[in-house]
Amino acid sequence: MCTVLGLVLSALLFSISYALVEYYVIRDTTFGYSPMLFSLVYPYHFAMAAVFGLAAYCLLCGRVSIKSIIPSFIMVSALFSSMLAVEDFTWFTLRAVAPMHGDVNAGKLIMSGEWTTQFMGSVDAHFTAIPNWYFLSVVFSASVMMTTRRQQPAAIATT
Repeated sequence: MCTVLGLVLSALLFSISYALVEYYVIRDTTFGYSPMLFSLVYPYHFAMAAVFGLAAYCLLCGRVSIKSIIPSFIMVSALFSSMLAVEDFTWFTLRAVAPMHGDVNAGKLIMSGEWTTQFMGSVDAHFTAIPNWYFLSVVFSASVMMTTRRQQPAAIATT
């Protein structure tokens, strides 16, 4: 249990730190390039995916020992998706509560029609839009963690 808690806290720390850097340091994630996929995905997103994938793998290997490749890949994918959701929500939270000078959407959380809501749509809440992929990420991660722990109690050993 302590290992899982350490994994979750490490993933949260990484995701929040990345959001801080992305919001306050990386001013333009397009870097002047045109989108490559679906008019939404820029080259930066591939680099970001590589960073998050590597971080998820390193965090998982540092906290949990898994004997086979398939459960490892599935758990890295689950951790990766959760880390992206945390990073994304943290970015928008920073914009809402501690915006940069000149941010035209300062003080606002996620709005319907923003980049993060365009993939799978969003659910309108009272004061924000919640991207549907957040829900899928949470369900996927929770089910993977529960299934993997239930099916392979000997394969997942604490370090």
